[in-house]
Amino acid sequence: MADILIPASDDFEAWPRTSDVCLAVDWDGTCKDTMVPKWAQGFNLAITEIWPQLKPHQAEIDRACYEVNITDPATAGVQRFVALMIMMQRWAHQGLPVPDLSAFFAAVQHVEASGEQHGVATYVKYCDRFGYDDSPLRWSEASDRLIARAVTGARLFAGVRDTLAAVRPLADVVVVSASKTEAVRQDILDEGMTDLFAALLAQDFLPKRGILGGLARRYGRVLFVADTQRDVLAAATHGIPVYLIRPGDEDASWLAARPVFERFIDGHDCADALLYS
Repeated sequence: MADILIPASDDFEAWPRTSDVCLAVDWDGTCKDTMVPKWAQGFNLAITEIWPQLKPHQAEIDRACYEVNITDPATAGVQRFVALMIMMQRWAHQGLPVPDLSAFFAAVQHVEASGEQHGVATYVKYCDRFGYDDSPLRWSEASDRLIARAVTGARLFAGVRDTLAAVRPLADVVVVSASKTEAVRQDILDEGMTDLFAALLAQDFLPKRGILGGLARRYGRVLFVADTQRDVLAAATHGIPVYLIRPGDEDASWLAARPVFERFIDGHDCADALLYS
């Protein structure tokens, strides 16, 4: 099977535009049930691996990881280093023996404000300027190792493959993800779905908001298929409607999606099924 196209950063001309309509589809938690394993068997365990003084508090670590990244609509779906900052602040407030990562979090806030990618290379670049050690980057690497094992049995939600196969000839379909590019690429390859997407636009391309802005400039109409309120806010910045894959009701969301997508592509009113800014 052919590989999926991974454009260079900010290159929105890398794939041919075959339609005036683009479906931008999130991957983790939207197409595949990977978010819970990531935060219940990956990032959380890496916390106590890198900062062993927190091991006696694993239950509190697990709870915060799950709440901040899965159940709290205000924070679910944030980038991993932003999540680390939020969680460490929570644990410090609870009196847990957290490390002093204030210098690193100053860099995180700078990256958030500037719109740069939150990739490891960005934080390696800022290490000397902000004066932090490499423990957050080692946490990220440990998380990836644990996540690779945790998501092995993750499943595609019902209806994903058939729905995307049905609309692929009607519109340009791209993956828009904040996750690591290679991890998403490998997942799509493993699922045998590379032919369903025109391109993969992930962490190495631009932050989600920047990706959606570029798509809005290139296409007449864009629909974002996503699963968090932060995705809705990112899309609203560019006037892009969202078809929400409802957490806890993902299968039903996908099984109802095809007629909505087809109506949107045909230019019909879909206000009853989409979230508009």
